[in-house]
Amino acid sequence: MSGRCSGGIVLSLPRDYKGLEDRALELAGELSSIPSGERVLVVSHLDADGISSGSIIAAALIRAGASPHVRIVKQLDEGALKEVSQVKAKYIVFTDMGSGQRDLLKGFGSEDTKLFIVDHHQLPSVELAFPQKENSSAGRLFELNPHIFGFDGSSELSASGTAFLVAKKMSSENSSLAPLAVVGALGDMQDKGEQGSLIGLNASIAEEAQKRGQLTMKKGLKLYGFESRPLVKCLEYTLNPFLPGLSGDEGACFKFLKNIGIEPRKPDGSWRSISDLSPEELRTVTNGLIKYLISQGAQGRDAESVIGVVYTINSEGADSPLRDAREYASSINACGRLGRHGLGVALCLGDRAEALAELRELLSEYRRTISGYLRWLEGSKESIKIMRSVQAILAGNNIDDRMIGTIVSIAFSMKPFTRSKPILGLATSEGAVKISARGTQELVRRGLNLGAAVRDASERVGGAGGGHNIAAGGQIPVGKEDEFLSIVDAIVERMIGGVRL
Repeated sequence: MSGRCSGGIVLSLPRDYKGLEDRALELAGELSSIPSGERVLVVSHLDADGISSGSIIAAALIRAGASPHVRIVKQLDEGALKEVSQVKAKYIVFTDMGSGQRDLLKGFGSEDTKLFIVDHHQLPSVELAFPQKENSSAGRLFELNPHIFGFDGSSELSASGTAFLVAKKMSSENSSLAPLAVVGALGDMQDKGEQGSLIGLNASIAEEAQKRGQLTMKKGLKLYGFESRPLVKCLEYTLNPFLPGLSGDEGACFKFLKNIGIEPRKPDGSWRSISDLSPEELRTVTNGLIKYLISQGAQGRDAESVIGVVYTINSEGADSPLRDAREYASSINACGRLGRHGLGVALCLGDRAEALAELRELLSEYRRTISGYLRWLEGSKESIKIMRSVQAILAGNNIDDRMIGTIVSIAFSMKPFTRSKPILGLATSEGAVKISARGTQELVRRGLNLGAAVRDASERVGGAGGGHNIAAGGQIPVGKEDEFLSIVDAIVERMIGGVRL
């Protein structure tokens, strides 16, 4: 398989695809043997990869005759376990979480409860990987994680892809779920290959879907709704990457197009879409956008990243927000971040009637919410802290802790932030401080491992954390923000070398 492991803690492990497949088959066998009608609890994270992976497992269980109950949570901690324990189930599947919380799960449920972990986050230690590789079942616990077999879960296989491997082993019918695995990978920003393409096992799943006619992959502008939206709206609605002066401002987008010689409207007054442009006009838009981003301070390579591989789900309608796989991922992410978990799962499970209508309304709310947070950030320079090796957004109660990760990702495209240092967002919620951290592929190549850095720094101030080399999260006590940042800044400096102000 193509792809490259980088920055993870299991780099010393050999790449073992057969072992990965065998483990997937083992979990598939256990899940397929669940008695018909038996209740199964599926617990997953609220982001796009979490909702997609949980839905893949739920769909496979439904087809196998089980009765899955999906619960979406912000994080896997004692509070979340207390909440989900109210659902009495003999079988519990954790997707997009669990590998970093094995100790927490040891005493969860009754003695006859079977626990399954389908995750892609880094393991807490290399030592834990080796015995797990020999035998996935530690009593009543069964685990599948690509890191155990030498694959990088931050770039080569998402939680959705890992869940898809299990689902496909349960039944060949579940091959139809491949596009959802692609959605999860893109939602987890694993398009780290050339021109924003998926790599490793993610790429294999995408290629498999393309061969079946489920997916189309082609080069294009990675704008929101590239396949279906009017050009003005593509620019206005694109938030990641953030287009300074354009994102969220229809008037500015209209003016931008006029200034580069592109007429935004048809003769009848309706908006023009990408499909209405001639090849020469499309080149004009592409070159104009790149030049504009460079004029706003973007580096050439970052500006050119608006061009890349576009993943189109062929079964979705031409005007659907689910046709473009990145837009699909953004839509599911919006459901999770705004607390509409059930809507996200319903969409992943195929509801295209009322759920799709609800989604259109929710997306408008989501864009307004993000735009409001970005305006706050632009006007709150005192909440931005630039340190020797990291940069931070001290959001307090000004940004919902469910949204802080989204804002951190967008911030890389905003001033005064730089791509030469990871960004950490800190938001206060329910008496604790939520941490969300993001890096870049270049920083990972230089040695950054945010999952390890955030875990270490969080634990040293009485909290907890973990994640991937390029993205991580955690939670610390209120009042420990400065101490945490000082510790994580020193850790990152040791990893990649300090960047002097």
